[in-house]
Amino acid sequence: MKAVWVFLVLAWLSPAHSAGGEPLSFPVNLQQQQVPAVVVLFSLPDCAYCEKVRQQSLRHVSTDPNYRGKVAVYEIDFSDSKRSFIWFDGNRYTGKSLASPLNVKFSPTVMVFNAKGAVAGKPLLGASLPEFYGAYLDQLIKAAWAL
Repeated sequence: MKAVWVFLVLAWLSPAHSAGGEPLSFPVNLQQQQVPAVVVLFSLPDCAYCEKVRQQSLRHVSTDPNYRGKVAVYEIDFSDSKRSFIWFDGNRYTGKSLASPLNVKFSPTVMVFNAKGAVAGKPLLGASLPEFYGAYLDQLIKAAWAL
């Protein structure tokens, strides 16, 4: 049984399904956000684990009827020093300039915020185990709704 468990985890994290998919939407102005929860994937280029999180845990949020109109999902490359966006506080940042104040050091990092930019719970770091990742993400989204 343990060997099967290890195989399943390794298969989920396998580079055979590595980076290369389309990134999620890039935020333009989070200060004008109209939804009660905002999920942000902080990623790096060619990050295979980011692709896993993007495909298996975040894309469904955009299509789930329970989240429609209640959650926005964005992706920010936290090594990018060129593309900028307006954060919840009204200031303009790049992924690189925002990483330090948010303590984003690891790829992937998923954070959930309420509509005013308050962080809802602890960030999700890494790819974690797939059967729990979605549940943790759901808890953070519900926490953002409650803030």
